[in-house]
Amino acid sequence: MADEEEVARSVAGAEVVDEVVERLLDKADVSGAALLGEGGLLTEITKAVLERALEAEMSEHLGYERGDLTGHGSGNSRNGTSRETVLTDAGVVTLAVPRDRSW
Repeated sequence: MADEEEVARSVAGAEVVDEVVERLLDKADVSGAALLGEGGLLTEITKAVLERALEAEMSEHLGYERGDLTGHGSGNSRNGTSRETVLTDAGVVTLAVPRDRSW
């Protein structure tokens, strides 16, 4: 039974991904956006995924989510972002990397 549930979740997840990809490609077609390079669809998706991963890593490190009052006055809180440029398979991406007070 667990295998069937896992397959069902996988299929549902694939359908969601397909829908999101279709919407993004339609939007790119309408706007004339390129796939790669500055402002390109894959470049922007790569940037968004990496920034969300960094935010999640910071939340795990600090033990609370962005905007949570738990960190207020704790001495171990968020301290804005810094810009970092990384080279990815989709091209050069400039990220907003979250910082904490230890930086």
